[in-house]
Parts: sequence; C-alpha cells; structure tokens
Amino acid sequence: MPQPDPRLAGIIVVNERYFPDNELAAAKVGATSFTRSVLRCLQQAGLSSGIILYQRDEGLTEPRLKFVRRSGVSCAILRFNFDMLAGAVSHAIGEAATLLLAEHGMDGGAMLYYQTDALLGFHPDEFACCVTHHGPFVQDFVGTFSADATGRAFGDPTKALHLLKHQELGLSRMRSNDRMFVMQHSNLQRDHLVSRGVDERRIRAVRPPIVVPKSSESLRDGRLREFVEDAELLVFTAVARLDYFKNVDLLVDASVEARRRGVPLRILTVGGGPEDEELRQRLRGRLPAEYSDSFLAIGKLSKPQLWALFDQVRSNGVFVCPSRYETLGITPLEAALAGVCTLITNSPKVEARRFFPDSYRFEPGTGDLADAIERLYLEPASMEVLGKGLQGAISAEISEEHFERDTLSAWSHFSHAAQRVHV
Repeated sequence: MPQPDPRLAGIIVVNERYFPDNELAAAKVGATSFTRSVLRCLQQAGLSSGIILYQRDEGLTEPRLKFVRRSGVSCAILRFNFDMLAGAVSHAIGEAATLLLAEHGMDGGAMLYYQTDALLGFHPDEFACCVTHHGPFVQDFVGTFSADATGRAFGDPTKALHLLKHQELGLSRMRSNDRMFVMQHSNLQRDHLVSRGVDERRIRAVRPPIVVPKSSESLRDGRLREFVEDAELLVFTAVARLDYFKNVDLLVDASVEARRRGVPLRILTVGGGPEDEELRQRLRGRLPAEYSDSFLAIGKLSKPQLWALFDQVRSNGVFVCPSRYETLGITPLEAALAGVCTLITNSPKVEARRFFPDSYRFEPGTGDLADAIERLYLEPASMEVLGKGLQGAISAEISEEHFERDTLSAWSHFSHAAQRVHV
C-alpha cells in the first residue's frame, strides 16, 4: 500500500497585481516569474492547492473574500487594508486557505508560501509557512544609503516607514515561530535575516528559476526592430520598474561618455508602464542634442518579446544591469542565459553579480561603466562569442531543473520540520 506524501500541500500568497491573468504578460516586478515557477513546481509535485491573491482596499472596514479561477488556477482574492485588526486579517487568510484545501481534496496539513513579507505579520498560526523576501529590506538599504535615498527608492518616506513597520512585524514573527521558514533566493536576504536573529536552520537556498525558450518570436515593434538592427553596438537594459534601485541614469550617462570617446553605440532602455512616460522623458533629457537620435526609451515588453529582443541582439548588443541594490536580478541572468553579452554592477548589494565572472562586472561609476563598454567594443572577439562564453559560465549553475530540485528539497525539509514542531 503506497505511503501518503509526507510533504505539506502548498498555497501561494501573492499581491494580486503581481499575478497577471496571462503568464506571458509583461512582469510588474521581477518576483512575478519566481512566483509562477514556485507554482509550476508545486503543481508538478501534486502539492498545489491554489493561490491567495491579496488586494489593498482602503474603503473596507473588514476583510472580504472572493473565489475565482485565474490562469487555470483556483484563487481566493482577499481584499483588506493594513488598518484592520490583525486578528481579522489572519482569520480571513486562514479561511481562504481552508476553503482552497477543501476544494483540492487536501485533508492534511498545509504550508503557505508568501512571495514577500508584507503579510507575515497576519499569518494564521494554524498553518506552517515559508517566505521569499523579494523586496529589499528597508533597514538594510538605509544602512548603506542615505535617508533621502531610501525615501526616493521606496516611493516616499511614508511608504518606506510603512514597509519598515511591516517588515519588522514579520521578522518578529519569524524569530518566535518555529513553523515559519525562508526559501532564500539571495545571500543578501540570508545575511540580513541571520543578523536579525532568524535561526539559519530554518533557511534553505534555492537557485533562481530561469527557463530559456527553445525558440522565440520576432520583434513586432517596427521602430524598435529598426533601431536595434541598424546599431553597430547596442547598449541596453530592461527593467520592470524605472526606480531608484535600477539606476538607469548610470547606463545613459556612461553610454554618453563612451560615445564621446568614439564608441559608435546606440542606447535602449526598456521599462516602466504607460504612466512612466515622464521618467522616460527625463532619461532622454540626460543626452546631449547631438546624440538624441541614438537613444530610444520604451515601456516594458512581454516575456516573449523580451526574449525576441535578446535573440535579435546577440551579435551587436550589450545588456547592462546598473542597479544600486538588487535582491536577485532575474533579467540580467535571463539576458546572459540567452547568450547576450551582459555587464553587471560589481557590488555586494547586487545579488546576481555573484554568478558573473569578473570580466563581466564593472565598478558602480560612470567612468567605470564607460570603460567596460569601450573595452568590449575594442575586444577582438565578437559580442556573440563573448555572450556564448558568459552563457556557458552561468548555465552550469542556473536552470529550471536546479530550481525545481532546490525548491522541492526545501519544501520537504520545511514540511518535516513543521510537522515535528506541530506534534
């Protein structure tokens, strides 16, 4: 007689805005693809019991639940706000989880997977949980950057203080609850948690989930395609949000410096939504008039179109990750695994840089990045050869298979540990 699976069923908890109906839609944040990979992993293991999608609604006085299907997955939509009684929100999360488990015929225990720590302070005690801290820790950021920079990075000082408050609540719960675990995607994350008293025995690392498609479609935007094709050298970046963390200004300024040195490049920035046109105009404003025809700023692309861009620029493109602070950095890893020559900030606060050989890193300054661009342009090997070399170095460490193995190993460890504590 087969033994029952000792692993706990899993329910994912994620901001509704970060889980679009269409898996191929442009990601609102980098964590979207990570969350979908966790979902696929749980589904393939027969452990998935749906998703709780939370929405902030300042007009409500008590939590509301609604059940829908999204992307073929059973979802409970939880509407709440942070001014509600903690017990009421916790009860609503527990009720949503219980109903999702019943719908999936799961009568054993369960573990909630939180994509970020926003709701950890409301987690219901009757369930185990694990969390990946996709968002930067405010306290860690302010320890490196100024208070003014922290306010700008998180939107404004009020938002930074709100986030700090709920991160501290989550940390407090984690320190005291032996059934709360961390699915770590970043050494930045681990170091901060351990320094704040979280038991490292409840932390398990997973390598990032990146799937390189076997074939890609063509670029649909004729203007973009022409701009890319006609470039002798294309220096570009792609981000979900044009914010202080991403430091896209550095890419523009360094590219202008490289142009002044005689490097015949074009500059492309991809990122932000329709509401961010003012930010794209500000980036344009950093260029001297004589270089304006060599610059293009567009909104973020869907996943298939981003891969199409990577496919198009292997022979003439350099992807740059100029971030100040990056808890992982999925897009530069995607570019590198697609065979695009990629440069990344050499900073301990940019996690993905640990996967890159030294020759693909640059120190965080305008002159240093301009030096790196000029060096690549003068390099006898082609961009395609340089990209293939980087692809080979990174692909040995990062793959969907590695992620699945790491995730299920962590899930088994957390399941056994949670059930021992529960007993």
